Formats: sequence, C-alpha cells, structure tokens
Amino acid sequence: MVHAQNVRVRTTELVAIDERRLLRRLNELSQRGAAPEGGITRLLYTPAWVSAMELASGWMKDAGLLVRRDAVGNVWGRVEGSRGGRAIVSGSHVDTVRCGGALDGALGVVAAVEAVTSLVAAFGRPTRILECVAICEEEGSRFATNLWGARAIADRLEPDEAARVRDGDGVTLAEAMRGVGLDPARAAQAVRRDIDAFVELHVEQGPVLDERGERLGVVRVVAGTAHLEVTVRGEPDHAGAAAMERRHDALLGASAMVLAVAEAAREAGPPAVATVGTISVEPSQVNVVPGLARFTVDARHSEERARAELVAEITRRCKVVARERDLAVEVRALRDRPAVTLSERVGDVLRRACLAAGVTPRDMTSGAGHDAQILSVAASAAMLFVPSIGGRSHRGDEATAAEDVVLGTRVLATALRELAYEAPR
Repeated sequence: MVHAQNVRVRTTELVAIDERRLLRRLNELSQRGAAPEGGITRLLYTPAWVSAMELASGWMKDAGLLVRRDAVGNVWGRVEGSRGGRAIVSGSHVDTVRCGGALDGALGVVAAVEAVTSLVAAFGRPTRILECVAICEEEGSRFATNLWGARAIADRLEPDEAARVRDGDGVTLAEAMRGVGLDPARAAQAVRRDIDAFVELHVEQGPVLDERGERLGVVRVVAGTAHLEVTVRGEPDHAGAAAMERRHDALLGASAMVLAVAEAAREAGPPAVATVGTISVEPSQVNVVPGLARFTVDARHSEERARAELVAEITRRCKVVARERDLAVEVRALRDRPAVTLSERVGDVLRRACLAAGVTPRDMTSGAGHDAQILSVAASAAMLFVPSIGGRSHRGDEATAAEDVVLGTRVLATALRELAYEAPR
C-alpha cells in the first residue's frame, strides 16, 4: 500500500463526470460484437471492430474534439492546449479476446472520452494538448500482433509485419487493413514522438483488489512475457494396428509436457505463471496416432531473472519428457517482452487523484500486458486499476461494480486535469 504521507499533497478537487452517459456508453460499446455464444468478439479490422471505432469516433466528435484516424486505425480525439507542447493522452484498446468481457480495454476508451469531455466542458481549453485515444488492437486475437496499435504509436512494428502475418483463414494483416481503407505501406506514419504522458484506466483482471475490498490500484510494474512454441515429433501410425507399447505418440508426449509446464510455474511460486493456450496435432485424423503436436506457452514474471529461469526450466522439462518417450522436441521463442516499470511521476499524479477521492490506492504489479507497457518507451506511462469482481477477465461474465467504474473515471479525469491544466490552487 502507498500511504498519504508518501505522496506530495495538493489541494485537489475530484472532477465531476456525467455518470449516466459513461455507463450508457459502456453498454452501447458492449453491443458491438456481442457474440451469440456469449461475451463479446470484436477482432481487429472486422465489421464489429469498425462499428466500435465509429461509435468512439462519434463520441469524440460530439464533444467537439478534433478527430482523426491514424495509419493503423487508432482513433484520436484532440483539444489544443493554450501553450502547446507535448500531449497528455489517455485511452486503451477497443478489440477483445474471443467471447471476452465488456470492460477489458473498453473501460479505458470510454472513460478517457468521458474524462476529456467533462474537463473541457467544466474548465475550457487546457494549458497542454489533451487527447483521448481508442487503440485499434492489443489482444492478438485475430492476428499474432499483440499490442499492434500501441506498437505502431511507439515505433515498434516489425519490418514487413503486415505482409507476413496471417489470421486463421489465411488473410494477411495487410489485406485486412486494405479492407477497412488503410494502407499498410503507411503504417509507420502512426508513430508519435510528441506524447508527454499516457494514462490508462483498466480493470485489474485479477483478484487482488476485489478480495481485499480495495477500490483503486496504481500499477508500478507490468510483468514480462515470454511466448514459446513447442513442437513435438513422434511417428504417425495406425490407430488399430499399432500396439500401445510400440507407439511414439506425439500428442501423449505433448500432454505430459503441458502438465510439466504448469508444475514448473507452481514450483517457481507467485507471481510466476505459465499457460498453454493452443495445441494442434498432425495429421489430425481420428484413426491415426499423432505424429506431430505443437503447442504454445505463455510464461510471465515481474522479475526478469526469475522469468528467464522459468523459461529455462520449462524448456528443460519438455526435453526430459521427450527423452523419456523417445520423441523429438523443439522449443522456439516467439516473443519476449521484458517487465516494464511505469512512470513514478505520473503514478504520483494518479495517487494524488485517488487521495482526492478519499481512497488510498494499492501499489500493484500487473500480470497482464497492457498498451501502457509499450507506450512507456514513447511517453511517461501510468495505469490505474479498478477491481474485477471475482478476479474474472477474458470471459463474458467479466464485471466491475458501477460505482467503481464511476470512481475510476473521476480519478482519471482529476489526474488529467493536473497534467493538462494549470495545477489547481
């Protein structure tokens, strides 16, 4: 916990917002991509995504903001500051996981629009440039492009990434971009080098605040992530004619490895986590012993040395299983993102805003990845958490109490006031 005496105290008045408008807009956004099987599926550059982006753009225009869509589809709403300079920005992502919840990303988008709208209505033109942003993609649900929108802003796109990456139907990212009127050759034009501070409001996506009965958290560190691809090779064989003791079943070997991955994370202890999220087999036929199995591992830890040790242990255990079962295994790194420490300066602004609301915030580590971790290379980035009821997220029943949604948005607006307007006296 951070205590009031650790934060430089200013006389700060909590900014008022239109609570009904905030909650109504969250509900409106949740209808874009509502999935028949439950939850919300709003994938990058799909019709549901286009509808959601148009909705956010309309809200920004209603507030009188200068609205533009950048080269990868991020939507920005801007009000010029009387003294110009580097911009103060708030927002989050509009895409979802498949059958995801109504708040992950969406809360930060709607709250940013509401905060900027309320500030301009109450206090007029800011001293600093003030912007809200609906970031096009963070989840990697359609393409393996996690944090595509933030990486574009931070100049972290890979060469030829749009032409190289394909979705499950074989559509390239470049083709999908053209389908919504974007030119992949211009993606680099999304880079911003004029952002001073980026502030993101987000649901915690974990149980800490909810279980402790606390209402607000300020994120200090976002955990590092390693994505691995494990390929297991055995021998395909006839499902009826091949005796059990003679088989080199790749899927059975992979299954033992999956259990070993989970056990490695459990033995490492919190906050280490490891998840096998996808698995496929070849030839994928009911009457053939699998000759190949391939699965992914998502391994996370907030300390870099411990994360490297976890990845090494996962790799070692997979090789042990392969050797015991006379199989071949290859462990390949797909992605490695180090842990990120967010801005203490902007974090203190958030803490002061929390104190203005009568809440002492909890200092937190985020196990989930966020746009703020990428934008921390381009700006002083900070994050504010509100509770996830039951710690639920990435699922249709994700929820946060309405009063906490309102509180988080008011605190966000109060922090943006300190950053973008002259300090309150």
